[in-house]
Amino acid sequence: MNGETLATATSGIRSELLRYVSGYSILGIVAFSALVPWFVANFLGWPDSSGALSVSDNIRIFWSLAASIAPVATFAGSYLVTREAYYGTLRRTVVAAGMSNVLVSKYVAAVVVGLGSVVTGIVVWGGTIAFSLPPDVGSQLLASESLGLLPGVLVASVLAAVWGCSLGWIFQHYYATTILTLVIPLAVELPLLANAPDMARWLPSGALAGIASVPFEGVLEPIAAFFVSVGWLLFASFGAVWSLRRKEL
Repeated sequence: MNGETLATATSGIRSELLRYVSGYSILGIVAFSALVPWFVANFLGWPDSSGALSVSDNIRIFWSLAASIAPVATFAGSYLVTREAYYGTLRRTVVAAGMSNVLVSKYVAAVVVGLGSVVTGIVVWGGTIAFSLPPDVGSQLLASESLGLLPGVLVASVLAAVWGCSLGWIFQHYYATTILTLVIPLAVELPLLANAPDMARWLPSGALAGIASVPFEGVLEPIAAFFVSVGWLLFASFGAVWSLRRKEL
């Protein structure tokens, strides 16, 4: 990669990230990154039940709930595409920069957005929930044993954002993609994961749960779950390429 190509790629990624954070929509994404784990925690009755659990169990629950930010990262990744499709500027961006440059820029930006979503959610939600935990649990959240669960959560969020970016390219419809990235994982896949893990572990959200070591019975081990997620990503990426070849932006 020569200097000119690198400069073009860097400029494209910067433009995608600036476009992503512009406007008030980013505030909604930040809010959802904190609200989703909060809703899931309240559904499970935690942290009200934290006093009856061991420190290690509470820490695993905390990071498992942090993994529920992944659907928000999926939406955030799709938003890189669907926002422009919604406002009718996607064709202009492709014409100005070239399809390959736009694809690379949006996928790299999706990685950054995925990381940003989960880190923001952990800081905002985790920072508030920590005050409701027993003192011995709160003090251990930043211990090395606890932080050993963080990489799986980060990887799951990044893969979710890239998955969402591919869905955005395939459908290019803001509302349809919102249903696919937020509603279906939370309303369909999460209940399946709790009640039928042998089936749900092969679905996108189930694989991400395995990567993040969510303590549901029947989920795949992190390495196996990672390869299942990569398979879904390849499937979605081929679908995105096939879709773009068939339609004019």
